[in-house]
Amino acid sequence: MIRFIRTVIFSIALAGMGWTVSSAAKTLQPAPAVPQPSAASLTPGLAVDYVYAEALSLGEAGSWRKYSNKHKKGKPLTGFLYPNTNAGDPVLTSTADEFVIAFIKGFMHFDQAGDHQFRFFSNDGLRVVLGGVRIYQHDFRHPCETKGSVTVRIPEAGWYEVETLFFQRLNTACLELDIKQPGVEKWTLTTPGMYAHIPE
Repeated sequence: MIRFIRTVIFSIALAGMGWTVSSAAKTLQPAPAVPQPSAASLTPGLAVDYVYAEALSLGEAGSWRKYSNKHKKGKPLTGFLYPNTNAGDPVLTSTADEFVIAFIKGFMHFDQAGDHQFRFFSNDGLRVVLGGVRIYQHDFRHPCETKGSVTVRIPEAGWYEVETLFFQRLNTACLELDIKQPGVEKWTLTTPGMYAHIPE
């Protein structure tokens, strides 16, 4: 009973710091896109809209979603494939090196079903929803880092919708994803071929 109470208090404390807490018994299982997009409808990369404004949290960043007149369409991202920049470098595919909010959407393709290990790195805040399930969140300002890996159970091969909120405030930026395929022990970066979007 004491251990349970300590666990609850610890979980609440982490949640208050913007950390997502998942029960070890909980399976993160996104749903494949229905219907599956046709190859002819897809364009490589992830679609992105930028807002050039300051945000200190995902809540603040997300509040800009409703101001569509402030959104600037950016060049599609190749994927979650952006290592830490140097100060002064553009953030992702934006035209700014600071005060960037990105609304990212598209699809990720998985060649096989099974448990995949995901390890995101971001600078600053990041929230990722895959197939209708929030699989990762790291809020507030921080250096390029990960909160650790998460296990995502892919029920079947195919395309999965992905929607991401990202913000960067000052200096450097990163947005990367390492992955372990089922039955594989080695971490590898995702590849551009895993990402696509339907142009608007």
